[in-house]
Parts: sequence; structure tokens; C-alpha cells
Amino acid sequence: MFILGVLIAIGSAVAFAALGLATLFGGARSTSEQIIPGFAPDRPGSAERTLTFVAVWVPVVVVTIFGIYAAYRIIEMVIQALA
Repeated sequence: MFILGVLIAIGSAVAFAALGLATLFGGARSTSEQIIPGFAPDRPGSAERTLTFVAVWVPVVVVTIFGIYAAYRIIEMVIQALA
């Protein structure tokens, strides 16, 4: 049972890390494919562009950090349990 718990914990760590990295990838893709091309016809000012990037990237970075941190903590817990 202990080994099964370790495997489940490692699987959840991989899932958290993958979710964080997928969020980062999605943010980069939406920025390059939707936000930047959307600026061309509208011609927004620099403040609006900055606020748009902040509104997109702050949540993306926060979710990425939490996902990677959760994965790190889970792996740390597994290592302590195995020691």
C-alpha cells in the first residue's frame, strides 16, 4: 500500500507540474495568436496594451507558480516518506 501511495503522489505531482506548464504554454499561445494580432486593427494606447498584458499574464504566472510549487511539495513529501 505504501508503494501505491508513493506512485499516486508522484502521478499527482506530474499532473500539477503539467497543468502549470500547460497554462504557461496557453498564455504564450494566446498572446501571440490572439492578443497581439488584435492590437493591429484597434490601435490601443500603451496603457491599454500594458493592462491587457498584465490582465493575461498575472493569472498565468500565478497558476504556473502554484502548479510547480505543489508538484515540488508533493515530491518533497514522497522523498521524506521514503527516507
